[in-house]
Amino acid sequence: MGTTIRVMSASDPDRSTLTQCSDVALVALAARGDTPGAFGHLTRRHQGKIRSLLLRLTRGNTTLAEDLGQETFLRAYRGLAGFEGRAQFGTWLHRIAYFVYLNHRNRTKVLAALPKEFETTTAAPEDECSARRADLRRDVSTAVSSLPPRYRRVIMMHFVRHVPYRDIADTLGVPLGTVKTQLHRAKLMMRDKMTDWAPANVA
Repeated sequence: MGTTIRVMSASDPDRSTLTQCSDVALVALAARGDTPGAFGHLTRRHQGKIRSLLLRLTRGNTTLAEDLGQETFLRAYRGLAGFEGRAQFGTWLHRIAYFVYLNHRNRTKVLAALPKEFETTTAAPEDECSARRADLRRDVSTAVSSLPPRYRRVIMMHFVRHVPYRDIADTLGVPLGTVKTQLHRAKLMMRDKMTDWAPANVA
C-alpha cells in the first residue's frame, strides 16, 4: 500500500500546522505567496538568534541591532525565491544579517572619511528655504527616533523603505490589521511631536 503525500492548499495551514512545519516547508509556503503567516513563523523562530548576532556585531547597540534585524528579514523575504536549500535556512539568514551589518559599517566608514567641509563645498547655496528644509529633516528624524520601537519600525519600513503593508506584516510576523493600526497611531504621534510645523505655526 503506497504512502499518500498530501500537499497543503492555501486554505489548509493554520497556526498550529505552521508551527509544526520545518524551515524548508515554511520557506516554500512563504515563497509561493498564498500563506501569509508562513514567513511570520520563520521570523519568530529565528529573530532571537539574529538579534543576538547583531547585538554582538554592534557592540550592544540595541537600536541599531533592531534596525539591521528588520533589514535582514526584509531582504530574506524578498530573496526567498533564491533560497536553494543547500544550507540550512538559519545559516542563510545569518549570512544575510552579517552582510547587512557589513554594508552598514562600510557606509559609516565612507561618511566618516569625507572631509569636514564636504557639506559646505558640495551643497547648494544656503538660503532661507533650504535652511527650513534642514530644520524639518532634523525635527522629523528626532520625532521618529522618539517613537516606541514597534511604531518606529513600521514608520521606517513603510515611509522610508517603501515596503508594502503586506510585506511589513509578513516580515514582522504580525497581522495586516496590526500594521495598519500601528501606522495610524504612529502618524498621530508624529503629528503631536511636529506641532511646530503645522501650517498655522509655519511663518
